[in-house]
Order: sequence, then C-alpha cells, then structure tokens
Amino acid sequence: MGAGMFKPLKIRAYRSLFGAQVFSDLGNWFDFVALQVIVAYHWGLDETAVASVIIALGLPWVIIGPFASVFVDRLPKKTVMIVCLILRIIFVGGLFFAPNLYYLLLFVFLKGTAAALYDPARQSTIRMTVPDEQLPEAVTLSQLSVNTMKILGPALGGGIIAFFGVKSPFLFEAAGFLIAIIFLMMMPKLDETAYVEEIKTTKEIPQKSSYWKDLFDGLKHIAKTPLLKISIILSSVAFFIIFLYDGLFVFLAQDLGFTKENFGLLISSVGLGSVVGSLLLGQWTNWKHKPIHLMSTTALLSGTLIIAVGLGSMGILNLPQLVWVIGAFLLGLLGSGEAVPYGYVLQSETPKQMMGRVSAAATSMQTFSMLIAPAIGALLAKLTSVSVVMIGAGTATCLLGIFVLVFILRKLKALQTNKETAPVQKSTG
Repeated sequence: MGAGMFKPLKIRAYRSLFGAQVFSDLGNWFDFVALQVIVAYHWGLDETAVASVIIALGLPWVIIGPFASVFVDRLPKKTVMIVCLILRIIFVGGLFFAPNLYYLLLFVFLKGTAAALYDPARQSTIRMTVPDEQLPEAVTLSQLSVNTMKILGPALGGGIIAFFGVKSPFLFEAAGFLIAIIFLMMMPKLDETAYVEEIKTTKEIPQKSSYWKDLFDGLKHIAKTPLLKISIILSSVAFFIIFLYDGLFVFLAQDLGFTKENFGLLISSVGLGSVVGSLLLGQWTNWKHKPIHLMSTTALLSGTLIIAVGLGSMGILNLPQLVWVIGAFLLGLLGSGEAVPYGYVLQSETPKQMMGRVSAAATSMQTFSMLIAPAIGALLAKLTSVSVVMIGAGTATCLLGIFVLVFILRKLKALQTNKETAPVQKSTG
C-alpha cells in the first residue's frame, strides 16, 4: 500500500510536478509565522490586524480559486505555473519591503491570488501526466504534500525567525519558489493538444457551469453518505474553532511570557506534534474501523488543552515555559488525530471518479469556516479578552467531541436494533 502510493513518481513529468509542488506548498505556509510576528511583535498591532492578515491569506482561494480554472483551461499549464511562481517571487519581495499593514495586506492578497491560479493548472497537469489507474495515488501524494507543508512551513518559518531575524523567512520562501521553477523547467513538454480537443468537444458548455455542476454532485454525495457527512461537518467546525483562536495565538504567547524568538519554538512544537501524530497513526491503523470515534475523542482532549492555555494566559495556571511547549506539542499530536482520519474517510467513502468534486465541496466548506473565524475571534477578543476567547474555543471543542460521541453511540444502537429486526423487515418487504 505504502509503496503503491509512490508509483506515480516513476513518471518523469509527474516527478517534476511533484517536486515543484513540494516547494510551492512550502512557500504558501512559510511566511505564516513571519506575517504574524511582524504584525504583533515588530509593529505592535492588535488582534484585528492579525485577523485581517489571515483573512487576506484565505480570501483569494474563495473568490478566485473556484473560477480560476475557466481561464487556466485555455492556457498552456506549464507556462501558467511558471508565470505564477515568478509573480509570487515578486510579491514576496513586496512583503519583505512592506512599510506598513496596508502594503502588507495588498501583497498577501496578490500572492494568494497567484497561488489560487497556480493550483487549478497543477490539478490539470496531474490529469495530463498520470494515467487514470494511477490517479488516486497521484491525488493522495499531492494531498500529502499540502498537509506536510502546512505543518513544516510554519515550523520552519518560526525556526528561521529565531536564527536570522523577523523578515528572513521571505528570502527563504523566494528561494523555494525559484527551486519550484527549476523543477518545472525540467518537466518534459506536455502534449496538451489531446486535452484541448477533449475540452473543445464539450462545445459551448461553459467551464463555470460544469464547475458548479461538479460542486453540487459532490454536495449530493456528501449528503447521502452519513460517515462522510459527519466527518466533514466535524472537520469544518473544528477548523472554525481553531481559526477562531489561531490569530490570537501570538498574543496568548506574549501573555505566557514568550518572546518573538521563543514564539517560533511554540509553533514548531505544534508542527512536530502533528508530524509525530501522523506517523503514529500510520503505524497503528486500528482506528480505521472507528475514525469518527478517534476524531471526537481527540477533539475532547485538545479542547481541555485549549482551556488550560486560556487559564494560563489569565495567570490562573502558572506553569514553566517548557510545560507550555509540551502542551503545544500535544495540541499538534491531537490535531493529527482529527486530520488523518478525516483524510481517510474522504478517500474511503468517495468513489474514485468523484474524488475531485467531493474534495472541492468539502474544501469550500472548510475554507468558509476558516475565513469567517478570525474576524469573529478578533471581535470577541475586543469585547472580552484573548483568554476568554481561548477558554470559549476550548469549551466548544470539548462540547463538539462529546456531542459527536453521543450521536455515534445512539446511531450504533439504532443500527444494532435494525440488524436484529432485519429478518422481519425482509419478510415484509
């Protein structure tokens, strides 16, 4: 199974594409810590400013992402990706020299736009370089890169700030995009004629309507698949809660006595915990029989940790910094107990031919949750305090876990009674 997943890497064109994706994904997340540190520590701005940065990061994926494929489909994919990477290097330069928050937000949005245009071109190229029978493996590898870099990017960014200074991650990020361009340059020429002919045969059907049709097909499949539906709702709500306090994390760190150098250590610990959690779940796979049980149990445990952090920033829990670093590690460890089972359910409960549609529908729900949460978090922090928001988020996470566990146990009881009465139903049906 493990070796099978890496089969597409034997294809030269896909190998170049995957190499470029790893460095491109890393770039997407590399400056995540740097932006927050610049806004909170370097410029001394408040929660609203950090929330606005997180919103500017996510907005292009919602506004531009779904419609980008309309233009991308008519252009050579390799060229689109290289141009987008060159633009991202320019916009990262803009972030490096940004004198204030307004310039910073503009370049964050522009960089996100280039990334949202790059992604549909990459998705199309996967289709063009990989035979249909290896598509699931290629999509899984692609997802693996996205998830790993989501963990490694912020962790590395935090470490680089500690060693080289507050704006240094931008230079490393630009270098990463340059390496991605080199990978794409090495990609053999793609035969796009057959692909274009295939699109032409759809005649006057606009790509936009086909996107919406695909999206609604995905939604229909989610609605009638209970396990998938529960896991997407659980994951979207969990994302909402995480992003509710995510932009405030830097202020909590200040309350707990962390400096701008130590803040990177805290984020790195969350990242390390996520990697360890993923590796453990890869080794111990019995959870596959009860993935939702694992998701809701980890929600309950991480909720308790989040409450503890809130109490710590209030000064009620006075613990040494090492304990908070271990707590951050455990938070990451438990986070993978939500993310890995979600990925498994998404793969196992979705037919191969619907994978793109269902994951697009699921991602749009999650992105919406992630986008509205920072603004609500910042508003609540203004009305109350950062500590109160953290305690509230932790309590909500615990309640979410308890609710889903109770819901599952009731469902299982109902299924058990259905099984017992099944022969009777058969005879009447």
